[in-house]
Amino acid sequence: MGLRRPHPDLKVEEFYRPGKERSVLVVGLPGIGGVGRLVADWLRELTDAKLLCRIYSRYFPDQIQVTDRSYEPLSYSIYHTENVGRDLLILTGGFQPDPTSTEAPYRVAEGIVEYVQSLGCRTIVAVDGMSEQKGIAVTSNKLDVLKKLVEAGAKPFRGRIEGVAGLMLGLIRLRDESICVGVLSGCRDVRRDEAAALRALRFIDRILGLNLSI
Repeated sequence: MGLRRPHPDLKVEEFYRPGKERSVLVVGLPGIGGVGRLVADWLRELTDAKLLCRIYSRYFPDQIQVTDRSYEPLSYSIYHTENVGRDLLILTGGFQPDPTSTEAPYRVAEGIVEYVQSLGCRTIVAVDGMSEQKGIAVTSNKLDVLKKLVEAGAKPFRGRIEGVAGLMLGLIRLRDESICVGVLSGCRDVRRDEAAALRALRFIDRILGLNLSI
């Protein structure tokens, strides 16, 4: 479908346009223990999600990705599936925006929120790890949702959620019609903790009713 500019700071290369259902976006980007990125990658594989779009921004690191035969600028990817009984979007990528700029993550997060809401997304679930707590901790902008998450076996989270995922939760909180949820899994290894990521994936599977084979 070509390039679109849904926000001044983003360019989106769309491969198709999904129907405007009330979809759920799971955000899995680099963070503590690699939890978010691992969960997003596993979700994509388990649901056979298709590549919906690539997102480019001048606030991404000033690099290109070179392969044997080609190269391309750094991008985030959004995958889409309807194979789990609901419209599910999965945002993933291998980096955070330019770490030398305090403006960069805000611009990118704001642009992604606006774009996914144009796709009909009204719920965002951001996934990350945490280094000072055990088990699963959660937060939400809706008290009734938070209560249900705690009843599902999590505990309320206290602390900071950094990077694009945390900012997306903060920005979407200002939009009353949307639900934002943070799911954090305690990590023993802050570099890569697959056990923590699997714990987070199982919790997300349970609260979203995806019925994944895990």
